[in-house]
Amino acid sequence: MSFKQRYGFRPWTFLVWAALTAGPGAQSTAPPLDCILALVNDQPVTLADIKILDAFGLYDAELGKAAGGRQRAILEKLIDLRMVIDLVRERVALSPERTASARQDALARLEPARVERELARLGLVLDDLLPYLEEKLLYREIISLRFSRSTIVTLKEMEAYYQEVYKPALEKRGQKPPPVLEVLNEIEALLKEEKSARQVDSWIKNLRQQADIQVFDACLNALDKEQNRP
Repeated sequence: MSFKQRYGFRPWTFLVWAALTAGPGAQSTAPPLDCILALVNDQPVTLADIKILDAFGLYDAELGKAAGGRQRAILEKLIDLRMVIDLVRERVALSPERTASARQDALARLEPARVERELARLGLVLDDLLPYLEEKLLYREIISLRFSRSTIVTLKEMEAYYQEVYKPALEKRGQKPPPVLEVLNEIEALLKEEKSARQVDSWIKNLRQQADIQVFDACLNALDKEQNRP
């Protein structure tokens, strides 16, 4: 497989190529424009990937707004995503209509001013974001097909959740809890989401033990320096 076939799907391919082909004695006083942070089954995760995901808030929902170690947390999320996609890509197909709809929804949730500002700062165009949006869609589809339909919640679990969690939370806020039968569907959805999340975490931990994941300290150090720069 040629380098272009393997790494050609990103707009900064040349920067990655330069990082790979520079001799071991090559030195520069300037900070790296890009470097490979990790290889996941021979697929690269680059510093540019993390910068873009962070700049446009594409993982805000997963990570919240915490600043400390944020980009490293994004790196771990992206490693998981690439690992899962690499495992089952050929068994999951997304229709062009579904992909287009998901792109539109994801872009609609981004702040227009933020998008315009960061595109200009990073020298990108809107289409450069689409591969990341498609990756997240494919990852979510894989997780949904594997776990959502097989997660079962019993009536006993729902009743216990109502008594131990749902009802006390409303009472603490000074609200009157509705009868349990009126909120069973809501509680079932919450419990399924929690169970599914635990199953996904366990599955991904097992996958990591089987996958070939290499993380490069030199590039990580460059990432840390950028985060700590005033």
